[in-house]
Amino acid sequence: MADEEEDPTSYQKGFCCFFSNAPLPHTEKTLLVKAEPMLLLPSLPWSFLLKVRCMMYGFGDDQNPYTESVDILEDLVIEFITEMTHKAMSIGRQGRVQVEDIVFLIRKDPRKFARVKDLLTMNEELKRARKAFDEANYGS
Repeated sequence: MADEEEDPTSYQKGFCCFFSNAPLPHTEKTLLVKAEPMLLLPSLPWSFLLKVRCMMYGFGDDQNPYTESVDILEDLVIEFITEMTHKAMSIGRQGRVQVEDIVFLIRKDPRKFARVKDLLTMNEELKRARKAFDEANYGS
């Protein structure tokens, strides 16, 4: 039906932010990402399409990879996160996910374990640096 078709002028322009952890503006329309301005297509709030596209480009893929490739990778990411979350919830404190549970689950995978250790160490260093910065600027 013509009434159900979306108006192409309702899409918004956007940019792919490759190295930022800044949250993206929340809109009902999100995603088809290139390194240059492009149209944003509808997505779900839990969609990883934008980040997957950016990571694929960062690891050497085309600026605008095939949608099917991005969809498959997103499915794998969601499946991995879901499985790890369910496993983490079943160990340790029931119904809660804690960092120690994730570390326990990946302890036998040297690459993932090393990466998690690096990220946790970096997080602690950032916390210490922020605290020192705040104390220097605002005093104790």
